[in-house]
Amino acid sequence: MLTPARSPSRTRTVRYLHPEELKVLLGVIDDKRNKAIFLVAYRHGLRASEVGLLRTTDLDLKGLRLMVHRVKGSHSGEHPLQPDEVRVLKAYLRKRLTHSPILFPSQRQVPISRRTLDWLMKHYGELAGLPKDKRHFHCLKHSIATHMLSAGGDLVFVQDWLGHRNIENTRIYTFLTSTTRDEKARALFMKLPRF
Repeated sequence: MLTPARSPSRTRTVRYLHPEELKVLLGVIDDKRNKAIFLVAYRHGLRASEVGLLRTTDLDLKGLRLMVHRVKGSHSGEHPLQPDEVRVLKAYLRKRLTHSPILFPSQRQVPISRRTLDWLMKHYGELAGLPKDKRHFHCLKHSIATHMLSAGGDLVFVQDWLGHRNIENTRIYTFLTSTTRDEKARALFMKLPRF
């Protein structure tokens, strides 16, 4: 006897930014440190607590690499940096006044806190005109996952990129990209034999 397929175990709605919303959000951030934080957090799917774990030694601008330290039992690993990230990070590091080993220190020279990052997201989200339910820092991680899958990224690749141990944690994002999935299915079936 076959067991019916179950719906996703997470009933909450995952909020993410559409690419246009993300562009507006990044555009309203004029502080070099904060722009670097938001771009790096988005691009690498970082949780707020993972931003605080980044050290200057994790950043290799010559080799275009960033060591990402994951929490909650997720896999850590090296990620490639993209040209726009390198540009924003260099601009931030040029104006940085501290020699702290912490890549993004707070004013007290300790790792930036989740509370501060959530406050910054609310502040910049309001300036960008984002809906209130999208003004939380974790929305950046949801956004990169959704954008990668929408762009044709393989589920296993996105799982690895986000550091998820369990693919079910990544699969929740596939339900946000059903239009793209339908388009991919049509294109795939066009290549299959016709009967």
